[in-house]
Amino acid sequence: MRGFETGSVERMVRQVLRDGKPIIDHEFHLASGYGEDRAISLSVWKVDSVDAVAPVDAVAPVDAVAPVDAVDSTAGSGIGIGVCMTLTDVTRSRARRRLALLGEASRRIGTTLDVMTTAQELADMAVPLLADYVTVDLADAVPIGETPPLNRLEPVRARIPVFRRAGVASIHPGLPESTFALGEAVYVPRPSPFLYALESGRSHFEPVLDTSRGTWLDKDPIRAKVINRTRMHSVMMVPLKTSDEVLGIAVFVRNDNPVPFSHDDLLFAEELVLRASLHVYKAHLYTRERSAMLALQRNLLPHHLYGGPMVEVASHYLPSDMHEGVGGDWYDVIRLTGDRVALVIGDVVGHGIGAAATMGQMRTAVLTLATLDLPPDELLTRLDALAVRLSNENENESADSFNGAVVASCLYAVYDPSRKIWSMARAGHPAPMARTPSGEVTLLDVPGGTGIGYGLSPYESIDVELPEGSIVALYTDGLIETRNADIDMGLGRLRKALMAPVSDLDELCHRTVDTMMGPKAPSDDVALLLARTGPR
Repeated sequence: MRGFETGSVERMVRQVLRDGKPIIDHEFHLASGYGEDRAISLSVWKVDSVDAVAPVDAVAPVDAVAPVDAVDSTAGSGIGIGVCMTLTDVTRSRARRRLALLGEASRRIGTTLDVMTTAQELADMAVPLLADYVTVDLADAVPIGETPPLNRLEPVRARIPVFRRAGVASIHPGLPESTFALGEAVYVPRPSPFLYALESGRSHFEPVLDTSRGTWLDKDPIRAKVINRTRMHSVMMVPLKTSDEVLGIAVFVRNDNPVPFSHDDLLFAEELVLRASLHVYKAHLYTRERSAMLALQRNLLPHHLYGGPMVEVASHYLPSDMHEGVGGDWYDVIRLTGDRVALVIGDVVGHGIGAAATMGQMRTAVLTLATLDLPPDELLTRLDALAVRLSNENENESADSFNGAVVASCLYAVYDPSRKIWSMARAGHPAPMARTPSGEVTLLDVPGGTGIGYGLSPYESIDVELPEGSIVALYTDGLIETRNADIDMGLGRLRKALMAPVSDLDELCHRTVDTMMGPKAPSDDVALLLARTGPR
């Protein structure tokens, strides 16, 4: 038959005669001459002896039985006189099956906005559906977590770091074909098919992998050794790309499957990678925007907190894992006259870069108002008036402004070491907790008030006397509220966490957040600010 892969068929026949194990429904491809391959399902059985089976011509047509002298008839446990083969045209059913698989890929690939997860979903989808071994390597333009850019890495001999491994899957346990672990820089020689796919944006198709001397593998002995050891014989390298950017490449390999990749396989792989590329690009944009928002918020939050000689402070901030981005939680410690210290914590409504920018405005406003040495209730009243004015100004701006109404919660507290008195007021913010030196933890009854930005002030201050060595905890609602538990349960868990015996304030701060959040990333930003009174 024209276009029939006789070499692959011969390998299958020898394998069946050697092992005696039939090969069922392996697909081959015939070139039709009209630009479309025909999909042929082939099955092979071993015929052991004349006495054990019906006459050969009764089992299959003569031209479908391999001659005895064409194979090693003495291989296997018995005397093999030949093989029986059946061929079935499955082009239409195969096309329908692959169309259904593409629909399944749309559901299985891109379930999150995480680049690594999306790449791994692509690799898992293609094994063993299309290939025995698949890797997904992303270019340096696509960041993976907090890993450094590849161009800062030192080159290894003649190889250069171009990609980073983001996904890998194999039919073999332990990934014997892989020379790079997830997250590691992937080195490739120049020139090589990897760089061709990256730089041209076109697929590299090599149905019969050329491992002879004089190829690019001469410059990559490590890969050449793995290819020979794992019997890789067919490869496709398909770029992950958008309309104007190549994000990386997906490499499809066959080693156990003796059938080479066909042009239909390449078209299927390109369609599969195209769908994955869209999700990788979305995850890439989300990661980049989220990184920018986190950088903005970290720069707006204080880098070093100092409460003076009479107050020790510690803080911990944990950004949310929401798709909308980080929120507007903030905190600060402000030195006042007479060794007094002001503590402030707040939470701007909303998420994203707008909330982070508004948070910066709120923090700056509180810093400015604190210099006026105002009591907590009056400071919150002026902050509320400022937020209302900012909201009115934003209404007059263009529709593409990232700011909207300025709404936030806030708690402001001033400690006077000469009187051992805390003066506190809050605007729609969770009430603080206090732990005495004896270990007792109580929720301080600070009047709630309405949130900042509603224009419904005034607020009310209270004075609380606490002995030296007491710890005051200020926190945002992300620490105590979850989708699965109400605020009372959260307050009870926080009270218990603050009772833990520990001498180091930083350790208590981080341990409390870890205890409250558990192993999962929070659904809202979390901020905790602790202050312990007494000489340092």
